Amino acid sequence: MEEVVNAGNVDAVYGGPKEKPDESTLRVDEDGIREYVTPDMIIGDIISWYPDASLVLMKCGMHCITCGVSQYESLEQACAVHGLYVDDVAKVVNDYLTQTLSKKEEE
Repeated sequence: MEEVVNAGNVDAVYGGPKEKPDESTLRVDEDGIREYVTPDMIIGDIISWYPDASLVLMKCGMHCITCGVSQYESLEQACAVHGLYVDDVAKVVNDYLTQTLSKKEEE
C-alpha cells in the first residue's frame, strides 16, 4: 500500500523552497541586466529571495504576495493567469533588481 502524503504539507508535495541562486552564476544579458528571476521560478521563492521584486510584480498587476498559490506557482504560470507575457515581466523585474541590488553593493 502506498504512503499517503499529507496534502497540507506543501513542502512534502512540492519539495520545499529552492536554494537562492548564487549571484556569480547568474546570466547577464546584452543590456547588462542580471537574470535574477526566470520564468520557471516559484513566486514565493522569488519574493523571499528578493523582497523588492514584490513591488514590481504588483505594479505589473500581479498581487502574488498575498496569494497562497504563490507558494507553488511559477512566474510563468502566474503570468498566464494574469494575461501577461512572462518574458516581459521577468525583464522588468530583473532590470529593477539589477539596478537596486547593484546600488546596495556600492554602499
